[in-house]
Amino acid sequence: MISSPAMVATTVRELVHAEVAPAAKRVDEDGVYPATALVRLGQAGAFRLHGEGGKPPGLDVAIATTAVISKACLTTGFCAWCQHSAAWLLANSGNSELRARLLPDVANGTVMAGVGLANPVKAMSGIEQFKLRAERVPGGYLVSGAQPWISNMDEGHWFATVFADVADQSHWTMAMVRCGQPGVTIRPNVQMTSLRGSATVTVLFKQAFIPTEQVLASPAKGLLTRAYPGIVLLQTGMALGVIGASIALMREFDAGQSESNQHLLRHPDDFAADRDELQDRIARLTETPLDDSPGYLRSVFETRFRASELTLAATQMAMLRAGLPAFMQGSPVDRRMREGNFVATITPSMRFLARALATMGERAPWLT
Repeated sequence: MISSPAMVATTVRELVHAEVAPAAKRVDEDGVYPATALVRLGQAGAFRLHGEGGKPPGLDVAIATTAVISKACLTTGFCAWCQHSAAWLLANSGNSELRARLLPDVANGTVMAGVGLANPVKAMSGIEQFKLRAERVPGGYLVSGAQPWISNMDEGHWFATVFADVADQSHWTMAMVRCGQPGVTIRPNVQMTSLRGSATVTVLFKQAFIPTEQVLASPAKGLLTRAYPGIVLLQTGMALGVIGASIALMREFDAGQSESNQHLLRHPDDFAADRDELQDRIARLTETPLDDSPGYLRSVFETRFRASELTLAATQMAMLRAGLPAFMQGSPVDRRMREGNFVATITPSMRFLARALATMGERAPWLT
């Protein structure tokens, strides 16, 4: 029996309080992957929020759930976003057999999953070259290359990515790939300053055979155009979580240093109002997550940019209110500042969004 969104929300909050929050420091600083918490969140229905084809409960509930998790620990919230994004692509793929076989396990947290779209999106936008190249062979593709910065990954985990056809560079194929299938291996990335427990790796392809049964879409443009706005909107849950945590820290510091902090230009209530306005913008966009009308992707990008702006401003204000204690290693403000920077730099980063908004007009860059 599938729980109602309200029941899922209650259970998620209980799990966050009992398991996610207490482990946040070890996950962030020591690089402990929150495997048990993610499995239990999946069992509670936290990832079972993507109705096929975007039907209710849909993205709004997924974003709210990610915000609750991210408020306690952005690393775990980021892994939840990875899981949601893979489920979203599967839910909107035209490959009904792959969807029926893999989506239930991803949605239930039985199988961990993620997406490797940073390089493909940049390549399609003319910023980078495709890291993965494929040769068509009977029954599928032989893929070679290295895909860096894939998170929520370990042996047996799945992720969605895109590769270019060596015979036709304009033909792109999106597929689900399992780490550990023949020809696919993982290599740990360099140690990061934050989100060390996100299980971020480089995935190596050496003449890896990807059968057509694993293909989400070929060509990939249609699915990417349809599903990418939803993936970007799902990231706003991470922003809302960090903003909420920063507001809570501001209030905590004001309680002890009200005389000093009252002279700062912006206050917790100001940020709470900004957050509520952002939530309203997000809610309107999630009503039509598969909208391909002119201007919809632009609105999504503008909202995602605003989410990063507000996250950076909120974490900075929490730091100013804390004063020098914010710079103590392991302080909650130190973690939130690093998390805020991550929200602003994960693809699509503020830099990518600014470029896209300046050049894309009202169409996706890969359609021009």
